[in-house]
Amino acid sequence: MSHLIRTIVQNYIENSNCFSIVAKDGITTDQFAIHRSDLLFVKASLNVRKMQSQIPAIFRSVSIAKNLDYYQNKICHEIPSIPDTEQVKLVLQKLRVIIITLFLRLNKLMVEIKSDNSMYNNYFLEWNRYSEEALIITSTILVGYEKGGTETKILDTIKRTLDYLGISMYMIDDEISHLY
Repeated sequence: MSHLIRTIVQNYIENSNCFSIVAKDGITTDQFAIHRSDLLFVKASLNVRKMQSQIPAIFRSVSIAKNLDYYQNKICHEIPSIPDTEQVKLVLQKLRVIIITLFLRLNKLMVEIKSDNSMYNNYFLEWNRYSEEALIITSTILVGYEKGGTETKILDTIKRTLDYLGISMYMIDDEISHLY
């Protein structure tokens, strides 16, 4: 998994490659889509309305995804204005890596869904649980920073999400440390 983290850092974090992951949000449209196609992402879309009976968790998934995408993009645009000496800069970069990794997991789920969708509800419920944890932590840290606070200790509570993704904070630190 350290290869995955290295690829994320090299392709999206190092060069401040800002982008939206979600192309269609599944809330204002029937479709939830990721139209990004590169080294890690595969174009995928789901008709949320059609899948709701077999995968009830999908509505929560698209809501969380829309918010996570907003924050990862906002972080990317905010990073250049934060001095390297501020610890929050590194914390926000780590959060962006985690969010992108969560999206890669979601993207994989979207691609894997076949005709018998009902078994996927548990996978989406699991994704929701850990993604919501990342969303709460990200919003707490970013909003706190914007209000002049630098609460970064809350990042320590994200261990369950990292375990779910099969990565560790050490891996992220190792790959991102050369940036600052």
